[in-house]
Amino acid sequence: MKNYALAIVLLLSGAADMFGQTLATAYKKDSEVNPILPYNLCADPTAVEYEGRLYVYGTNDQQELETTKNKTKNTYGQIKQLVCMSTADMVNWTWHGVIDVKAASSWIATSWAPSIVSRVEADGKTHFYLYYTNTASGIGVLTATSPLGPWKDPLKKALIDGRTPGRGEQSNIIDPGVCIDDEGNGWLTFGGGDPNRNGSKLMPGNARIVKLGKDMISLDGPITPIPAPFHFEANELNYINGKFVFSYSGGWSCNAGDWSQYSGKGSYSCPGNCSILSMTAEDPINGPWKYTGEILKNPGTFGYPWGNNHSHMQKFGTSYYMIYHTQYLESKYGISGGYRGIAINKVSVNETTAKITPPTMTNAGPGIISAARPVGTELMEAETMANCAGVKVTKLNTSTNVVSDIQAGDWTVVRGMLFPEGAKSLTLRLKGTGKLEIRPNKLTAAPIATVEFKRSVIGNVSVDLEKAIPEGTAYNYLYFVFTEATGTSVSFDRYQFSPMTLDEITPVEAPEAGDDMVVGETFYNLQGVKLPGRPTHGLYISKKMLKNGQQVVKCYAE
Repeated sequence: MKNYALAIVLLLSGAADMFGQTLATAYKKDSEVNPILPYNLCADPTAVEYEGRLYVYGTNDQQELETTKNKTKNTYGQIKQLVCMSTADMVNWTWHGVIDVKAASSWIATSWAPSIVSRVEADGKTHFYLYYTNTASGIGVLTATSPLGPWKDPLKKALIDGRTPGRGEQSNIIDPGVCIDDEGNGWLTFGGGDPNRNGSKLMPGNARIVKLGKDMISLDGPITPIPAPFHFEANELNYINGKFVFSYSGGWSCNAGDWSQYSGKGSYSCPGNCSILSMTAEDPINGPWKYTGEILKNPGTFGYPWGNNHSHMQKFGTSYYMIYHTQYLESKYGISGGYRGIAINKVSVNETTAKITPPTMTNAGPGIISAARPVGTELMEAETMANCAGVKVTKLNTSTNVVSDIQAGDWTVVRGMLFPEGAKSLTLRLKGTGKLEIRPNKLTAAPIATVEFKRSVIGNVSVDLEKAIPEGTAYNYLYFVFTEATGTSVSFDRYQFSPMTLDEITPVEAPEAGDDMVVGETFYNLQGVKLPGRPTHGLYISKKMLKNGQQVVKCYAE
């Protein structure tokens, strides 16, 4: 008797395969990281590192597009969600879905431009603090003890709004930027817009910084101006070697005449229109703040469409990355209106001086982090991918995202997958009717496995590979190509390879006769290594010890 079990994977490109099958066309090359989500429009990135993964959050432009059906330009007026995605290796990204800010904070009108930070609190848990813009009138905050939520609104109102004392003259209350210093203090920057009524093009007068309370959801000190030249929006804050690094987007009207009047310009030339500019200070309240030049030019400088500019600089592992948005993806979609997509490149930072060498925006993006490459015999979510064509990622239920909208010729790809122990079989979690081929290294290659499935509800399908994957194999690309898909309900959830065949995975069961009371149970992975307890996901082996001395061994999946 056989007892199979488990889970699946993911997405997109274009051509004809060796059998003449027409394949869907991707919006980027499989070797390119950017934009990191080819199936979702999002912007204004921020990020936090947690347990070896980089979590990126942004404004959900996709919600505006789908609500207005692209009949108007992106006004941001329909956006009441933020988005979340993550990576361990910088090339394969997992879509975690949307954060429904309106559901958590019924008082808001919109939610844009998040900024996130985390800290271990007295309860021993890591707490996450996610700040965001409510239209141009205030800053809200959500909290959680996981980077994926659930998110709660602890204040049930704005942290900062028009009634907050001490802001002074300020055109807009937008774009929070948060950091924590080496003494554990939280700091928040915010503000933007055209010059306030006392400001000028050179000194608009809207940038502010304030110390946060110990609870991170209150203010603990005066709201202080930052004398930021050409300040417009997109505030972010980093803390590097005792220095606060404040970055922001300059406006569209920077000019040499105004620049000549700026006493703090030093040797820096007049910045380009809508570039990301920076300032540093050791004392954020008393200053002095020193202008330190452009750290990211506008996307138009690099051949992308000209548009607004918003970035976040994040250290992940031993490297720094600049995360930003461009309008490249909307141009590939064949639409216009100011819809953005998030991208990422490495950036050079001198941690001694806090000097930032401006990076170049590219489609290529960063290289893979070898130590974090995906392993095929570990449980993989289908929505973890490097590229895809023809598919979407949608929510199956409150906790599960799946690759969906699958038609014949659609595909996904994972980069850099390792098989240290090789593989002989594969279990996937699928719904609908169709045929899925797993193709190594080339989209049009002959498959190493063919999976035919017909399921009315999502569930497991297991197959032996047509050709075993040898130990130590590494695929630069591993494609999941749907050669057949019937109807509109085909979904792909998870998958996992095994170094054993299905016969080897499923041991013969001992008869449970006589005194068959279970007196003990131990758990093992598929390689026979004993586990500390019952796994919460993936394939595993259970060995039950009966009172009559017999043993019952089965393979399970969660």
